[in-house]
Amino acid sequence: MIEPRFVQAVNSTRPHGAHRYDVFGPKIGRRLTLFGRCAMDLWVRLETDPHVLAYCERPLRVPDVKPARPVDFWVRTPDEERLCIVLRPAESSAADRGDTLFPAFEKWSRVSSMQLDLIHPQHLDDPPALRENRMTMLHHLASTHSIPVGAVMRGVLDRFHHGQTLAELERRLAPVDPMLVRSAVFRLVLRGEMRCPALALEPLGAHTRLELP
Repeated sequence: MIEPRFVQAVNSTRPHGAHRYDVFGPKIGRRLTLFGRCAMDLWVRLETDPHVLAYCERPLRVPDVKPARPVDFWVRTPDEERLCIVLRPAESSAADRGDTLFPAFEKWSRVSSMQLDLIHPQHLDDPPALRENRMTMLHHLASTHSIPVGAVMRGVLDRFHHGQTLAELERRLAPVDPMLVRSAVFRLVLRGEMRCPALALEPLGAHTRLELP
């Protein structure tokens, strides 16, 4: 596997008035600190996007911008690397007018083979059920991060019949701890190897139905 270009934040000072979130990233196997709801929402998307292979929070600062302006995330997918900046209100308004916000930095990003991704905050608005379900899955993955679940994942796929519920899978895999079964199922969902059609519509639970892609 290619080593990540960035592996730690350049600055962990909390911006004035920003809420602090201390989370564990199952995909990168470490704890990280996020500031503000937008950063948190973007992190949830990165962790639950099967195309994202690696990421790093606040990997560098945008040069020649005052006050200091960190990039929110560096992201690697199979096809590209990109630098994500969630726009502040004034920046979002300027972008809507067609202004180029960071021309020198955008040029540097292209030269460095990274795409600059400017994200309007409203584009991070997901249905509440989808956001809560993604958080539930990440909580399970974080809770079982140190426990090998590869064999359980194979057992889930071996015993899976199209249209099964989570409760049915747990019964089929007894006496495996139901928490490990759920962790295995959620890993498969986040990898895109299993589908949960109602993920954005209703809370995850025993009656959640699962399908193969």
